[in-house]
Amino acid sequence: MRVLLVASRSPVPAWRGNQARTVEWLEALAGHDLALVCPGTSEPFQVPARVTWMPHSLSPAARSLGLARAAIAGHPLQEGLYDSGAARRVVRRGLGDFRPEVVIVQMVRCGWAADLVRQFSPHIPLIFDAIDAMGLHFERAARSVGPTLSFAYRSEALRCRLREREIAEKATITAAVSERDLAFLSVPGGRACVIPVSGREMTAGVSQPGAPVVLLSGNLGYRPTIRGALWFAKEIWPHLRIAVPGARWVLAGARPSRAVRRLGKLAGVEVHADVPDLEPFLAGARVAIAPMNSGSGVPMKVLEAMAAGVATVVHPWAANGLVDEAREAVVQADDADQWVERIKQLLSDPSAAQEIGHRGRSLWDRFYHPARVAEQIRNAVEEAVGAAN
Repeated sequence: MRVLLVASRSPVPAWRGNQARTVEWLEALAGHDLALVCPGTSEPFQVPARVTWMPHSLSPAARSLGLARAAIAGHPLQEGLYDSGAARRVVRRGLGDFRPEVVIVQMVRCGWAADLVRQFSPHIPLIFDAIDAMGLHFERAARSVGPTLSFAYRSEALRCRLREREIAEKATITAAVSERDLAFLSVPGGRACVIPVSGREMTAGVSQPGAPVVLLSGNLGYRPTIRGALWFAKEIWPHLRIAVPGARWVLAGARPSRAVRRLGKLAGVEVHADVPDLEPFLAGARVAIAPMNSGSGVPMKVLEAMAAGVATVVHPWAANGLVDEAREAVVQADDADQWVERIKQLLSDPSAAQEIGHRGRSLWDRFYHPARVAEQIRNAVEEAVGAAN
């Protein structure tokens, strides 16, 4: 089968959730002939066998023009940032030369590609992999910023919501990483499915009793993670330092913002930027945290901690992206007092932390293991092709 996948970013290095998602689709469909359209340079990245890489340029001038086009059309500015003449030409060439039997368009950022498929190849089944509901992302973000930025976020949330639903109407099948995101998209009945993201597979039970280390990992340049880290630094960490002498807070991951880097100046805090492998940091952690009260989808940092068998304390909003059963494997904390008390308990009781971590690994195996996710991806593709025949 020939499969054309349109993504908003090159999948490597897979620092962001949408990049990891692209890798998962490529690996799950590795037995087919694949073409990947995404921004890129002349230097190819390492791709699986039978993948035709179709890069396109995305210059600042092209982005500016795309933003203007999106504003005029009432489309999300997020989409405008990735809508360029070069990108459109590559997609049209892919439709004509590669002759795909199914097209996968990722995120509302690539909604322009869905329009091209329906305009020039309406007979080809289209899968809209929304990943996260961007409308939900911006709607939630608008609640935690000042009035001016809140207005901008709410405007973008509305544009994203309308556009995501428009694309879903055109698609043969729409997928999202969680029931929460899929419900927000209001996909027509019988044409929707949840395909979770797995996160990186870690050595089972990698976390061992050791020093009382708290870990915040993953994409440290992601806006909800930045806000969560700064809140934790102000409201939680000073109290934990008193409650658990010798406790350390380690932040490790990709693209840490300046504000996150500055946290490394606090007593007991370490910041490790752009680490090639998170497993050593997970191995040294007794507790992982996800203090984000905004964003959408499922935080990769939670899935990776579960995969490594590390007890994880999360904000209820982050937990709600998990399947119901998997929420039993994380410790939820809402206000500052709950965060301090629950982390203190786990740091002071290694056996309790290990028990929660083992339960998390078991449920990760059950719901988020790459083999399970790959099977769901293949099923969605087969269903889309079958529906078009």
